[in-house]
Amino acid sequence: MPSCAYLRQRLFVILEQPRLGWESWLSSGVLGTLIVLNILAVILESEVELYAEYEPYFRLFESISVAIFTMEYLTRVWISVEHSNLKGTAVTKRLKYILSPMALVDLIAILPFYLSTWLGIDLRILRSIRLLRLLKIARYSRSMNLLSTLIRQEAETLLSAFFILVVLVLISATVMYMLEGHIQPQDFGSIPRALWWSVVTLTTIGYGDAVPVTNAGKIFAGLLVIGGIAVASLPAAILSSGLINELNRRREAFRQAVYGAYNLGHLSPTALPHLEQLRQTLGVSRADAQSVMREIQQEMRVATLHECPYCHKSLRIYHHAGRTQVHTPHEQ
Repeated sequence: MPSCAYLRQRLFVILEQPRLGWESWLSSGVLGTLIVLNILAVILESEVELYAEYEPYFRLFESISVAIFTMEYLTRVWISVEHSNLKGTAVTKRLKYILSPMALVDLIAILPFYLSTWLGIDLRILRSIRLLRLLKIARYSRSMNLLSTLIRQEAETLLSAFFILVVLVLISATVMYMLEGHIQPQDFGSIPRALWWSVVTLTTIGYGDAVPVTNAGKIFAGLLVIGGIAVASLPAAILSSGLINELNRRREAFRQAVYGAYNLGHLSPTALPHLEQLRQTLGVSRADAQSVMREIQQEMRVATLHECPYCHKSLRIYHHAGRTQVHTPHEQ
């Protein structure tokens, strides 16, 4: 019988390190598929006739899903003491984990089911809350993980862009209130009423439900649309630039790891599994990883050992892209 500590460590590897071993792959695959099926079920349940016809099956699937998600949540709380980034006693570590963002997402995923059992909650509200289970997919999707990392890194810049957007929305709504308010009081009779037109126009959507009729209003609206193209695209440009920088940082981190894995110009076979795990963790594509390894192999294609004339210890000579670098033991 395995000890409690061993079982906890094993479950930690399976649940928190989903790319180590077939059990980890299997658990992440099953839980990820279950999350997607839950989202699909919530969408289908919104069809009244479909839900009325298959209500028992929907309820059974929901009960099974909640049971699995509850077991997963309690297991993650139990094994949270294995997290190296959490400090303190076992109780303190578990409390810190319970208050972490992903743990709160796991709790929200199961809480509506129990609330609906004890309290009377509108079915539409309950379904809307259950859609938050989609956030759980961030554990198993490298793309979602990359997006969350990117948003955290660019949060300050994004807030600045949104602040500029809000200021322009308020200014444009105020101007249109002054230009069109006395002619179209229903749409522009106050600044709050003009805000809807301002948001729609500045984001270049243009529903057409409210349009200026005066010449001054039309000229201002035209200028606002032109300026809106640049302003509304700022968040997208920030995210695109941040995505490229983040991918380059991860690629460089993988490059440094490959450099560190080389010994005397050769890559040991035992280092390959570690590099593959690191590649998956960083989200570096196989093509990029192979390109990095080929580049480093070319840089280290010649490694010659010589004897230092002073201390008679071996020194290594590397030929990097047509030039020679000599590192003696005194310089290392």
